[in-house]
Amino acid sequence: MAGWSPPPGHGARWIAACVGGLALGGPVAVLWNAMLLPVLFPGLAGAAAAPAMALGGAIIGASLGAAQAWALARTYRGLPPARWVAASAAAGFLAALAVNLAYALIIARAGSLPVMALVVAGAAVKGIAAGLAFGLIQARVLDAVVAAREAWLRVVTVGWMLGALIGAMRWTVLPMTPDQASLVAGAAVGGAIEGLALGLVTAGAFRFMPPR
Repeated sequence: MAGWSPPPGHGARWIAACVGGLALGGPVAVLWNAMLLPVLFPGLAGAAAAPAMALGGAIIGASLGAAQAWALARTYRGLPPARWVAASAAAGFLAALAVNLAYALIIARAGSLPVMALVVAGAAVKGIAAGLAFGLIQARVLDAVVAAREAWLRVVTVGWMLGALIGAMRWTVLPMTPDQASLVAGAAVGGAIEGLALGLVTAGAFRFMPPR
């Protein structure tokens, strides 16, 4: 659609949704992984623990997806919110599963690498995994309401990469072995930072994504 642009306020709503969705989803995922999971499944370890821990990623994805669906409602009126949330939850699960497995390999082969090097490596893996998962899976939902979404995978991957790397820097000021309260607070702060990066990077892409 020549000359199309998102309606007024779309960019601000989108950025706020990304910030809020990740700032809320991150702490809930920490509560699941650090508090509920050990109680519900005591002794769970190894390969069996990876899918259970990845449910935290599904929580983050669902929270982000719900907020994003609200932001997209006025711009793409035909967008199915339930399908968007489900797609985002699936993307979050797959990304978290990939990150958990990759990070286990990194730690096993890291030897004497500095802790911050491990943090940065983990953030890079998270950014790539989340970018690919959210970019590919959410794009399938966008196909129903958007005439062109070729830029979506690229900008989402860049947004997740930037957010993950910046968010990981919080460990330069927080203790590496924090208590549970600090973990929850750190997840909220880190989620807000990652959401801001994701929102800012991806907001401009909608100018090239006219509705069908």
